[in-house]
Amino acid sequence: MTLARSLRSALPDVSAREWDQSNNDVLWPGGTPEVLIRPVSTEEVSQILTWAGKEGVGVLPLGSGRHLGPIGGGRFVALETSLLAGVDEYEPADLTITSGTGTTFSTVDSTLRENGQWAPFDSPGVNERSIGGLVSEASHGPLWAGYGSLRNHVLGATLVTGDGRVLRLGGKVVKNVAGYDLLRPVVGGRGRLGILTSVCLRAFPLPAHERVLVLKGAKLKSLIEPALLAGTAPVLPVSIVVVGQLSALGGNSALILRLHGAESTVNADQSAIEKHLGISLDRLAGEEADGCLTEVRDRGGLEPRCVEVSVLPSRLSEVVAAADEVGVAKAVIDSYAGRLRMGSADMSADAVSALRGVVESLGGALRVARWDCVTRPQDTSCRDAELQLSRRLESIFDPSGVLWPAR
Repeated sequence: MTLARSLRSALPDVSAREWDQSNNDVLWPGGTPEVLIRPVSTEEVSQILTWAGKEGVGVLPLGSGRHLGPIGGGRFVALETSLLAGVDEYEPADLTITSGTGTTFSTVDSTLRENGQWAPFDSPGVNERSIGGLVSEASHGPLWAGYGSLRNHVLGATLVTGDGRVLRLGGKVVKNVAGYDLLRPVVGGRGRLGILTSVCLRAFPLPAHERVLVLKGAKLKSLIEPALLAGTAPVLPVSIVVVGQLSALGGNSALILRLHGAESTVNADQSAIEKHLGISLDRLAGEEADGCLTEVRDRGGLEPRCVEVSVLPSRLSEVVAAADEVGVAKAVIDSYAGRLRMGSADMSADAVSALRGVVESLGGALRVARWDCVTRPQDTSCRDAELQLSRRLESIFDPSGVLWPAR
């Protein structure tokens, strides 16, 4: 019996069809699902995972499908969360919004902006991504410097574990934890611990004024020092990035700072930063500023091949010097966090492996975020203690290994 027939027999009300082979280009090589399932509720997700455990079938969660991890071989089905969509509850006075995980970020953001609020998340292609995908990856960009990481703004979630249990984690207020905080490992768990069906996020008031400041430079490396210095100024910008070859700036590399607040506050902040740096910064405005910020946000992260590097900020110059063969000229560097994101269509596995050696010798780490072919660079193994902890968590949340394709 095919998986589609088995599923229809066990769960006749669940929407399922055989996988369309024309969709294979959105998946990593190594496996193709046999069935596409589109549940409409948390209860259906629970029933599907319970069925999968009994049948010994793997389940691959899909949000927008734009940021998938490597998929192994064997029999598995794809579970698409697009019908778990819509804003379920929004409390503007409490700055909280709850939505299904299939909801696109742009839908949530537009709802917030109607009430003078926003969610300050700026990972690549964020507007087209699903809320579930963002939370599962704990995806955020340079705005974390001013607002904190995405993990800090997920207040609550509904999770269906690998064996079909439904867990209501967290709540709808910031201080909602008593006992073990099970929400933390789920945010950024990349689907290893269960399938998210709804998420409650904290919102923020829209900034009264935004200013984009820029310092152009011929080479990325020459901008690292002023970027690090900006991070020690008396006032902290909401983001500090160094970007190479920005088309919005005529192909120049640049240090870009963003300031938020009342106009008088922003004026004072700019003066304090310029005094600290000992230089004057240019302002960007209008379409030029918008285009620049969009390019910074998406730089490298939407390419077929993308790697992310984390290292001490003081070692950034050494990483940049070693990264020419990987395409560092098109990188975006969050100097305050010590993170680099580099992406291109022709990045080679050998160059990435060589860069990994340099990064690890500096005490950092390199992660392959996206790769479009079988010759994927080998990921470094976790340390034994980390691996054991990860496996213990997975054995509790997913005892039958139903969610193995996401690993």
